[in-house]
Amino acid sequence: MFYSADSNQSGTFSFRLFGFPISIHWSFLILPIVFGAGAVSDPIQQTRFILITVIVFFISILGHELGHAFAYRSFGGHARIMIQAMGGMAISHGSFNRKQKIIITAAGPAFGFMMGLVCLVILLFIPKELRYVVHFLSLMVWINFFWSIFNLLPIVPLDGGQLLGHIMHEKKPVLRGKIGAVTGLVAALVLFLKYNSIIGAAIFGFLSYQNFKAAERARKGYW
Repeated sequence: MFYSADSNQSGTFSFRLFGFPISIHWSFLILPIVFGAGAVSDPIQQTRFILITVIVFFISILGHELGHAFAYRSFGGHARIMIQAMGGMAISHGSFNRKQKIIITAAGPAFGFMMGLVCLVILLFIPKELRYVVHFLSLMVWINFFWSIFNLLPIVPLDGGQLLGHIMHEKKPVLRGKIGAVTGLVAALVLFLKYNSIIGAAIFGFLSYQNFKAAERARKGYW
């Protein structure tokens, strides 16, 4: 979850799935295209890999947000989903207690892990000759496991940061901001130094800065 959602903005495609309103903004395509563009040098193969990457990102983000949405519904909420730029969000109006908020927040990463596990099991039985199917399943496993783990880091606005807030009864915002800032910085360094991921490092570096600023605001009396 990275941006505020406006399902009425131009460039947005909307539909319903499982009774949930889904809105997808064209900016969603940016990250998977950048991510998939460097897979191979051959233009035809590259186009195919980009298409697979777009599909994987879409399914993974939508599945994650559906996890939140179904949890909202189980507690009487009416959720809608917005996908754009570098992520998505499930939005629901209503009052939920602390336990319900924890379950709702954890449902997204849990659904992601489940999708990754299912794809991993299928991958074990798929003939390696099915190159594009293998690439699709491998990317589904990697994206869902990798992102679900990083999404559980205690960084706002990631699910891990929200879980920390729920667990702490929304208290000590300065401490939560500092935890998010330090964790984001460490994640950025790991992504850059160990995985050579400039995009990932930039994202978590930005989140680290945002959490640091949030801690500063909380210290001055507003969160």
